[in-house]
Amino acid sequence: MPRDIARRFAQEMEQGGAAPSAGGVDSAMALLAEAWRHRGHLEARLDPLGRASPARVAELDPAFYGLPPGSEAALRAVYGGSIGWEFSHIHDRARRDWLQARAEAPAAPDSRIQRDLLALLKRGQAFEETLQGRLPGAKLFGLAGGDGFLVAVETIYRASLRAGVEEVVMGGMHRGRFALLAVLLEKPLVPLIAEITGKSPLPQGMQASSDVPYHLGYSGEREIDGKRLRLTVSPHPSHLQVIGVVAQGRTRGKQALRGEDGKRQVLPLLLHTDASFAGQGIVAELFQLSKVAPFDLGGTIHVIINNQLGFTTLPEEGRSARYCTDIAKLVEAPVLHVNGDDVEALYHAASVAAAYRTRFGSDILLDIVCYRRHGHNEIDEPRFTQPAMYRAIDERPPLAALYQASLAQRGVDTAPGEQAAADMTAAVKAAFDGAAGFEVNDAGSFHGIWQGFRSGSAADMLAFTETGLPIDTLKAIGRSLTTAPDGFTLDRKVARFLDQRRESIETGQGIDWATGEAMGFASLLAEGTPLRFGGQDSLRGAFTQRHLFIHDSASEKRHCVLDPLAQQGGALCEVFNTPLIEYAVLAYEYGCSLTDPRRLIVWEAQFGDFLNIAQAIFDQFVAGGEDRWLRSSGLTILLPHGLDGGGPDHSTGHPERLLAACAQGNIQIANVSTPANFFHLLRRQMRRDFRKPLVVLTPKALLRQKACVSALAEFGPGTGFQPLIPDSAAQKAQRLILCTGKIYYELAAERAARGLESQVALARIEQLYPLPEEGLRALFAAHAGADLVWCQEEPANMGYFTHLDRPLEALSGRTLRCVSRPAVPSPATGLKYGHEAERKAVLDAALSGLD
Repeated sequence: MPRDIARRFAQEMEQGGAAPSAGGVDSAMALLAEAWRHRGHLEARLDPLGRASPARVAELDPAFYGLPPGSEAALRAVYGGSIGWEFSHIHDRARRDWLQARAEAPAAPDSRIQRDLLALLKRGQAFEETLQGRLPGAKLFGLAGGDGFLVAVETIYRASLRAGVEEVVMGGMHRGRFALLAVLLEKPLVPLIAEITGKSPLPQGMQASSDVPYHLGYSGEREIDGKRLRLTVSPHPSHLQVIGVVAQGRTRGKQALRGEDGKRQVLPLLLHTDASFAGQGIVAELFQLSKVAPFDLGGTIHVIINNQLGFTTLPEEGRSARYCTDIAKLVEAPVLHVNGDDVEALYHAASVAAAYRTRFGSDILLDIVCYRRHGHNEIDEPRFTQPAMYRAIDERPPLAALYQASLAQRGVDTAPGEQAAADMTAAVKAAFDGAAGFEVNDAGSFHGIWQGFRSGSAADMLAFTETGLPIDTLKAIGRSLTTAPDGFTLDRKVARFLDQRRESIETGQGIDWATGEAMGFASLLAEGTPLRFGGQDSLRGAFTQRHLFIHDSASEKRHCVLDPLAQQGGALCEVFNTPLIEYAVLAYEYGCSLTDPRRLIVWEAQFGDFLNIAQAIFDQFVAGGEDRWLRSSGLTILLPHGLDGGGPDHSTGHPERLLAACAQGNIQIANVSTPANFFHLLRRQMRRDFRKPLVVLTPKALLRQKACVSALAEFGPGTGFQPLIPDSAAQKAQRLILCTGKIYYELAAERAARGLESQVALARIEQLYPLPEEGLRALFAAHAGADLVWCQEEPANMGYFTHLDRPLEALSGRTLRCVSRPAVPSPATGLKYGHEAERKAVLDAALSGLD
């Protein structure tokens, strides 16, 4: 607030010792009101323990404007009470005015709602106290001290249901997880208690690792006021905040299934804790995605349990920002900071949050300032590090007791709350008795839209699937892919690109990698299979190879070459560039892949090297999700890979890390060497009755390699993906070299230059996991006397051999020699001459020493 304006009103008071003129008082009060609307949250009474003194802000003092003490009383009641309204950072005046109106005209709950809120708190307290009493010393990550969270979330459910929401998808945390499941999602108590007490959540005989009980998810329905509300909380790892973006991806997938009404009918509700929300970088990525069209969900409601501690770390040790929520200002999301022990303030703030999301389709945050009655878990002792704080906590009654006393003082009947507590206590005790003999009969993985699918084995993944198409169909697809809209003025080079693509398909010769890929996508769309494909620069292609969108050079209008075939098949087609983000985008796409097994979801890294930025997503979800939580995914990941002289950061998708994650048929790893085989691999992903993540190490140098082309017949009837391509030329070779990917072409060229075609056989393993064991046994038998070599371009401590040597030796009964670059800390040299020298050395070592 400009101080010169304030001084002018102060000077009016000094003139003749009189107060400002009537007009001056009105102006001063207007300035004071604006100051409270903008900065009142700084003096709000948010800490239920009363330990954190609100800031004293000069502009909020009436004296600053020459006004008498007490002039701010009404404003303080609204903006300096139990809700800190933080919305002045929003540029849109309509949104600010809307929030201001809700702040200044709060709707108090009637006596029925008050009784319901008390009963809710009583049930939550009874559940947690009974649970802790029966399981002393167990890690429960209880909600005690943050009980107001139940009020906020229940209010969001009810207000959203009234606004037309039919499903809520939650990404949660372990704090209060059991109370959330029991009280708000109404998960049956017997299986819940069975899980908490350590019984397996898996049907008898099912082999999987599962997870600790406070990580497990749940989906169910509740009836609220005569309407059904579908509620899902996603399972999550201990990698904090990661699950939020996965849940948003799930929401996107569910919204897509509902069509135009999807954003209105499916609500993403993310549950956070203060320290991780402020500390984890994926939160900034989450907000950066939120208004980008392929990721826009029509607004997410964020609820933060702010217990003012991160394990033992104080807020001033855990962040630089004033509030744990400040990162949300990135997208101008309003923040309602709420005293977690003011039940009716929580009710009002949560009602506003639900209405704001409905009205504006944007994110909003509830920051519930509370405390943690126990330690980080129930066996942790917080008094070692926060003794004063815990003296205050020990003296503070539970929220249910405080609210019950408040209602009784106002004459509201509290007996229903007592009955709710008694009922919950009895139900939990009975559930403990029932849990002793409880057995899971159904894993719940293949219901609803997943009906008819199953969990595939490694053997299933190796079974041949015919994915070829009639030649006429392929040519029709080719013509569609290479036809620009009438009147389109194409860039000369793009026009030549389309002409060459059309010619290769029509003649049936010289089909390159990008054309094979485009035909894979297009054929699936034409058959009615939806496609969602995104990545950094993926529309044009990071290597100018793809051109899925073509541009009118005059008008800059865009046309997606896949759209006509998508319309033909009646399939949703989403292809898009993504922000320069790997971590959150991969999490989002994984979440999306969980919702619809009949939709091909593809994420492409700009370079395979950058997958390590999203390593937690790959490890915890892509590779481990089915084993931990019995959730199948058909996500396809494309990692441009190959040592082409690009240096240490543009050379490798780190196949050694991918293969290290492979076990029990969890994922598929491929490094494909022909356009036709890539076409079949993409189609196979959607033409089986199970879903497994697929990681493809895609080429860079091969995109324009004249030898790396396919004939149209290789896409035709009776064809399918080949996990192993043996050498048909060399029948009785002295040496059998096994390899994968682009090095095959370098070996083949060098072999020809040396005239060794009859002495050296080159076999390509196209699928690295699961290994095509049957084909490899036949290959080794056909070359029983040959010297066996594994050749890779990657360094010896990276690449494939450290994971393939034992399986290959077991299948062949012989020892294989590995030819590679020497072991190094960095995956590739940045020196051009060094790269070329290393490349030649690998080829020479592979092909020398023959008779």
